[in-house]
Amino acid sequence: MIWTRLVGVLLGLLCLGAAPPPSHVLIRGGHVFDGTGAKAVSADVLISGDRIVAVGPDLQAPLDSRVVDARGMTVLPGLHDLHTHLRAPGFDAPDDLGKAYAGHLVHGVTSVNDFSVSGEMLAPIREMVAGGDVAAPQLQLAIRLGVPGGHGTEYGWGDFFTMEAATPRAAELAMDRALAYRPDVIKVFADGWRYGRSPDINSMSLPTLRTIVNRAHEAGIAVITHTVTLDGAKTAAAAGVDALGHGIGDTLVDDELIALMKANGTAYVPTMVVYEPQQDRAFLPAEWERLRPQEQAREDARLARPLAVIPELEARRWNILRENLRRLRAGGVKVGIGTDAGIGGVYQGSSAVREIRLLTEDGFTPAEALAAATSVSAAILRREDRGRVAPGQRADLLLVGGRPDQRIEDLYDVRRVFVSGREVALEPLRRLLKSDEPSPLPVHRLAGPIDVGGGRDGRTDLGTLPVETSESGIDHSHLHYVRQRGEPGHLFLFARMGAAPQPYANLVLPLTPGPVHLADARGFDGIAFEARGSGRYALLLDSYGVDSRRMFRTAFTAGQTTREVRIPFKQFSSSSEAARLDLARLRAVVIRLEGEPGGQETLELGNIRFYR
Repeated sequence: MIWTRLVGVLLGLLCLGAAPPPSHVLIRGGHVFDGTGAKAVSADVLISGDRIVAVGPDLQAPLDSRVVDARGMTVLPGLHDLHTHLRAPGFDAPDDLGKAYAGHLVHGVTSVNDFSVSGEMLAPIREMVAGGDVAAPQLQLAIRLGVPGGHGTEYGWGDFFTMEAATPRAAELAMDRALAYRPDVIKVFADGWRYGRSPDINSMSLPTLRTIVNRAHEAGIAVITHTVTLDGAKTAAAAGVDALGHGIGDTLVDDELIALMKANGTAYVPTMVVYEPQQDRAFLPAEWERLRPQEQAREDARLARPLAVIPELEARRWNILRENLRRLRAGGVKVGIGTDAGIGGVYQGSSAVREIRLLTEDGFTPAEALAAATSVSAAILRREDRGRVAPGQRADLLLVGGRPDQRIEDLYDVRRVFVSGREVALEPLRRLLKSDEPSPLPVHRLAGPIDVGGGRDGRTDLGTLPVETSESGIDHSHLHYVRQRGEPGHLFLFARMGAAPQPYANLVLPLTPGPVHLADARGFDGIAFEARGSGRYALLLDSYGVDSRRMFRTAFTAGQTTREVRIPFKQFSSSSEAARLDLARLRAVVIRLEGEPGGQETLELGNIRFYR
């Protein structure tokens, strides 16, 4: 781990500048757009440490300053994306946080909300970024909450990933769990409309949502909801959420909603780019040039097919969304920038610039759209120390060729990026984005025990929290597990199978917290455990760089009496012929119970370990 940490630090220094930053940086001679929407002016910007200390003409450079020539460029605050899923790339490929972070940085996005993390992931991500293992924008890591049977809970990821609350009392308990992880933002799936494509699912009640909002605001944390209907928007605004995430697409907004939003300080983050019909979507030349090769390949494949007809529901919703954006802007509602990056065709980084550009097609001036991406989005996050170019603000800045405050297309010409006063080396990140290799992540060498009774507070010997997952769907399977008294290394699993044709329930044993960092099991021959049961079981290995749908797996059997099961690594296989099991890139061991729809399955496990 010491060596991998050293390698990670060196990689981090490569991305953020190999030498320690000078005490001062003077950006001289650019047009400064301060983020408020005011006209850009010619000025210098002086940075000391991670803060802007002066803005004005002809600033004197301290003796230890590095001077950056910004003539012909615009200096503006770093951009925000208030709605991303950084563990999804937007095309068919495994998750890669390093590349997701890089995609935002090279497009000038210095602050992102990640809505694809669980509470257990927050600490290891923060450790990884603070230690220099990866170059990253400022991360606002979210805890997700939803209502049972509602959106966000139907993917089979378990209550650990989207915490569930149907009543104010349940919301109090959920927020106790959520706040213990110190999230930067709370994401609430409050609206169950499914766009007319499928039956509606459950929505969150006003008292429950208000409880979540009150608890979050007491802790100084912003709340952003998934809200897609007019009625849902009124509930969310009445609860006092900081922003409605996604656009209102079922019907046109009315004066009542606008009044509610303005009275309660609720902003709008419409994520237009995720709703923009992709069938006939076109890219500007500068935009296309900056897409990753895999992104271009996805778009080339679309263009090679006959032009698909935009479904009537989708076309109608798009027209409603555009009109609602215009009405809310005209009504004085604050609008921020979010994209839903990671959803198919919504690419990390470039989609934020596209979202800003889409605002200018619906009535925003370039300056207003840039203000939405900077100072307005920062205010939604309750962060008063960022989003503007002014003394005392955090030095998250970008230098762009031309005048994006007048011609928004110039925003694609990102020349330099600063995060907390340190300049990001963009070329290594651009090379990383073109590479087929996964981004380097911290690696921990394993000693052997996984769950043999040495953990505390229900955790494994590795200090990780076992979690349950299942197939997706509102009617998915559910897994319950308990540790046997007196034998903490023994688990009893009970699964109630869902209604899917091939239901299953998983117990996931992370090999590192989250699991975010990687685990190195080289030197071991396989996995051993004690088992008793009469059902159908499988053992899977979650490996970095391999799509979760193609995890390495093997079936195993137990019996009516407890016996030891030994499974060598060579017995595992993947449905992907190209996948290779790399024992230095493991993330979790998964025990799967399979059964019949509506059935029940059990399994007893103990002394789970790697063996030589």
